Amino acid sequence: MRPITDENAIANPRSGHRDSTSETSLIEPPKSNFKRRFAKWEMVGWLFAAYFLHQADKQVYSVVLKPMQADLHLSSFHAGLVVTIFSLVVACMSPIAGAIGDRWQRHRIIYMTLLIWSLATAATGLASGMLVLVVARSLITAGAESFYPPVSHAYLANWHDRTRAVAISIHQVAQYAGPIASGFVAAEIAERYGWRYSFWSFGIIGALIALCMAWRLQPDGESRPGNRSPGETREPLFAGFVVCMRMKPVQQIGLAFACVLFVSIGYGTWAPSLFAERFGLSLTQAGFQTSLWISVSAMFGAVVGGYLSDFLASRGHSRFLLQSAVLMAASPFVWLLGSAGSLNLALLALACLGVFKGVYEGTLAVSLYDHVDARYRSSAAAVVLLLSNLLAAPSSAILGFIKDHWDINTAISWLAILFVIASIVLFRARRYRALGNN
Repeated sequence: MRPITDENAIANPRSGHRDSTSETSLIEPPKSNFKRRFAKWEMVGWLFAAYFLHQADKQVYSVVLKPMQADLHLSSFHAGLVVTIFSLVVACMSPIAGAIGDRWQRHRIIYMTLLIWSLATAATGLASGMLVLVVARSLITAGAESFYPPVSHAYLANWHDRTRAVAISIHQVAQYAGPIASGFVAAEIAERYGWRYSFWSFGIIGALIALCMAWRLQPDGESRPGNRSPGETREPLFAGFVVCMRMKPVQQIGLAFACVLFVSIGYGTWAPSLFAERFGLSLTQAGFQTSLWISVSAMFGAVVGGYLSDFLASRGHSRFLLQSAVLMAASPFVWLLGSAGSLNLALLALACLGVFKGVYEGTLAVSLYDHVDARYRSSAAAVVLLLSNLLAAPSSAILGFIKDHWDINTAISWLAILFVIASIVLFRARRYRALGNN
């Protein structure tokens, strides 16, 4: 394995190891070992709830897309454009989210943004046309949700050391549990009461959870680069973002994730509608089936991936090798999604894809933090989100345009190429050595 690269050295410009005397920690974690152990897993639980709502909220739009299109008279291109603008807003807000996450108290950012995006989700139910959808959904909801991934992963990473991959993998399970619940509940509500009630229900529940988190979340104990003692120089707001943007491992992680995200956003937006049209399913059946099989299998993959990743890393192997292998193994099942001639075959493809995708996503954050100084974790996550969302944003609009004019199923099959590209990128990234002090 090669020595630490120049890019990894940039991650900590002051020294090769973390000097506890060079930073002033303004917030201390609980002193008692028992309280600390209990608190760190309680934080996982609360962030699991927040991430559950984060992912469920995204799925609501896809689940109710068909009746919403009919009610608001939207073409498939315009319906996909809402998601594309959503992704572009997330990308543009990522640098700000990362910089603020590295300087301010992360637990407050988490519950405040949850409250904002929940209220915006409820407001989406009031939409009467494209303009309100873009403002409530693509601008306000996306803007608030963009703060959660870089801040939450860094928050958990600071609470957990030896159990970091396990904690993040458990948290990652919410990414799959949320869409399952949303796929069934939102569709059922939409069929019984109308699509607007789906947005209102999830928005109100999210706001109530945010108020509970404001009471229970604790600081993570990590000092901020912007919070220095009086004698030290205050770092510029985007210093961490600039440092991480120059790092080759971060760039390659972002490029690989962009390929995976392009497939996830594009297919995820149109899957419920396609299953309903292609296999004659009701809205509730289509929303539930497209969420259940890929999400349940991905839960399994995320947890197993966390343990397997820690096992390989403890023996000096790169986590990138595991990620590269599972994405290459997943690519045939992406092709099968667009070419399956029966419902059972399509569901089998979803289940197999979910396992491999879960292993990849369950180890994504910890592989990133292996190569970045702890002070800049939020900024590193923001760089990955910026690169990936900018490149993946057009997917929903492109597939929507194809759906209006050509065969979208063939286009979905060809998306398998992106998984192969991501696998190659991560295989090349294996040469970068993790920071041993992280």
